[in-house]
This record gives sequence, C-alpha cells and structure tokens, in this order.
Amino acid sequence: MLRLALTVLLLAILMIILFTPVDDTSFRESNFYQDTMAGLDSVRNVLDRQPSGKVHIGWGQASITPESPVRLTGNHWQPFDTIYDPVYVRSFIFSNDYHKIALISYDLWIVHPQLAKAISKAVEATDLGITGIYFTASHTHSSVGGWGRGLLGKLVMGGNNHKMVDLLVQSTLTSLEAANTNIEASVIGFGAVSTYNMVINRLDRDGLVDDKIRLLKAKNRLGEQAVFTTFSAHPVYMDKNLNALSSDYPGPLLTYVKELDSIGFASFGAGAMGSHSPVRTGPFVYENLLQYSRHLKDYIAGAEDGITMDSTDILRFVQWPVTMRSPHFRITDHWRVRPWLFHAVLGKNTGYITCLRIGNTVLVGLPVELSGEFYSQFEAICRQKGISLMITSFNGNYLGYVNPENYYFTISKPETREMNWYGPQAGEYIVALVNELLAII
Repeated sequence: MLRLALTVLLLAILMIILFTPVDDTSFRESNFYQDTMAGLDSVRNVLDRQPSGKVHIGWGQASITPESPVRLTGNHWQPFDTIYDPVYVRSFIFSNDYHKIALISYDLWIVHPQLAKAISKAVEATDLGITGIYFTASHTHSSVGGWGRGLLGKLVMGGNNHKMVDLLVQSTLTSLEAANTNIEASVIGFGAVSTYNMVINRLDRDGLVDDKIRLLKAKNRLGEQAVFTTFSAHPVYMDKNLNALSSDYPGPLLTYVKELDSIGFASFGAGAMGSHSPVRTGPFVYENLLQYSRHLKDYIAGAEDGITMDSTDILRFVQWPVTMRSPHFRITDHWRVRPWLFHAVLGKNTGYITCLRIGNTVLVGLPVELSGEFYSQFEAICRQKGISLMITSFNGNYLGYVNPENYYFTISKPETREMNWYGPQAGEYIVALVNELLAII
C-alpha cells in the first residue's frame, strides 16, 4: 500500500513538474501583447526617419546546389541520390541613395535563425552598403539541409554541415553582388489573380482559401523586367519519401515565368501557407508537377500583362520584435508540456515581423506559417490606405504554425497540435500586429 501511495505521489509530482494547463487568456489581456505593443512607437519613429528618394532596383541569383550530395530536410536521413532540378538563392536590392534593402529568397525549407545570423554577419562585412535584409524562402520540403543546429536541426534540418552553411553564405553574397552591379532606375507595379482548383484548405475543405498569386513587377531603364511572386500552397507536391533534390513546384514555375517574352528574372516567396496545400490527384508523377507549374505560370502571364508600372520614391523597411505567449506544445487538448521543457528541447526562440514597402506595395515577412484564411482580414486597411499586400513566411525566425482559433480545440492535426507552438489565438494575435503595421507603414 505504501509503495502504491509513493508511486501515485511520484506521478503527481512529475505531472506538476512536466505539464501545465493550456492558457486561453485573451491575447489582448496578456503581457506578451502589451510587451510587443510597447515597441510600436519605436517602429513608427524608425519609419518616420527614413528619407524618400527615387527607388532603383537590381536583381541577381546564384546556385545553392552542392557539388556532392548532402542530406535533405525532412525525414531524409541519407544524402539525396537524384536531382530533379537545381536550387538557388535569388536577390533583389532596392535603393534610394539613402539606404539599400535586400529581398533574399531561398529554395529552402525555411531560413533558420542561425543561418540568417551568419548571412547577415557576412553581408555586414562587405562594401555593398545594405542597411536591411528581408528574408524569405520557397518552403520546398525537398531541398538541401545541413544548416540547423540542436535536436530539431539533427532530426529534420539535415544537421549542421559547415560546408553547406558556407555555400549558402557565399552564394547569397554572389547573388547580392550581381543585384548590386545591376541596380538601375526602375518602375514597379503590383498584380494579383485568383486561381482555380490549384490550392485547397487542408485543415477544413469547406474553409476559406487564399487562392491568389501575387506579384511585384519591376522594369529597369534598360527594359529588363523581373517579378517577385507569392502563392499560398505548400510546396509539397513531391512525395516525401523521394530522396531527390528539388525546389518542388516553385522552381519549375520560375523557369517557365522566365520563358515569357516580358520577364528575364523571377523569384518566389512562400505566402500564407499555414493551412494550404496544392491540388494533386493520384500518385506522384514529375510531369504532373511540371504541368501544375505551367498552369500557375499561365495565371502569372495573365496578371502581369495588366500591371500599371510607375516610378516611386517610397522605400521603407522595419523589423518589429514580437513577444509570443509561453510555449504550448500540447499532449492533450487542454494540457501542454511546461515551457522550460519546450525550451530545453527546441531552444528559446525569438521573433520579429519584417515590413518592406516599395511604392504602394507592402511586403510583410512573418516568423510563422500563417493560415491563408486570415488574408481577407487585411483587406479593409489595405483599401483604406491604397496599398497592396504580399504576406511571406520564413523571415529568419521560425515560430511554428498559426491558424484560426476555432481549429485549435476542434482539429487534431500537426498544424494545430505538434506545430502550433504558441497556443490559442496565436493567429489572431499575428493578424492584429500586421494590421497595426499596415496602419503606419
């Protein structure tokens, strides 16, 4: 009897030490919201101090395909044995003679914080004069790994391969140097078009879907044209058990876009992908992936033809540090592991929202995978301010998925359970912060 009592007592103590209830306090009443909002005045002051001037634009790219096979991201424990298509880093530089902002996108799963730090340090050591970096990635699940430390890095990011990190850093510098060399006076414009039967809401087949392709188009004084495009379908067209290097559908899409007579350079950033996947039927066939990319290219071709282009002297950039709710890695609907245990396994993560405005187009880079269902909640303020919005993910931080609160307790999927790290209302919280930024940018 005593042994049973001691066992029960020990289990109770372990429960108290390891687990705690889910915190569903309204985010507006929480300290983490107040802490973040306290920094909004500083963000406003940074924006107010940024001078205007005619915006010049350059672009360039470099390969990040390694000379010999390396581990891929995801569940690939062996080096890749096939290359479906090469992978790249692509860069834009926006300059108005007062500061230079780099928009860098990678054919990678994410931009890991340690990778972003290494690249930022390397850029600072150059004479490029870049004053701000806007990171994003395509989010292909079939690209090179080797750029992540810690337990999570070993499990899903291909480990920590110094040669791969060096390649990513050097290739980034090469793409930036090419962009810097090609900076010219330019005009820009924004376009968006809805697609049909190209993306689904994988959490709720009857839920809202962000089906639009969005593109920022630039044309320099030499007549050369480039586009930066976003889409909300996860690049998971490839089967996850294929040990093949690929940029998934975004890579072929960019190749097809560059075959258009009007476009010489194209880049892709992951949109609001937190609940969206591409429409794919039947077993994986690579030709079907190529056909999917061609269909998306056709939508882009139709959208970019009607874009109005003009010069601008508006160039603004800011990073807003974001405090999140304490970690919520759940073991049941209403119980989670304690934050100290989460931090011990995954580390202490910090985050910020990145915002870049060029003319009347605003790019907002998030440290989370935001559900495309939220996109409509930005429309009112965008109409009021006369701006166009492009949401991107993987801005150099990673804080998991955020989806609508109504899914948090009703759907048990990785997007709402294992990968939703910061509790209920995380999506609504991020949306509120984005709207605050849009009001002042």
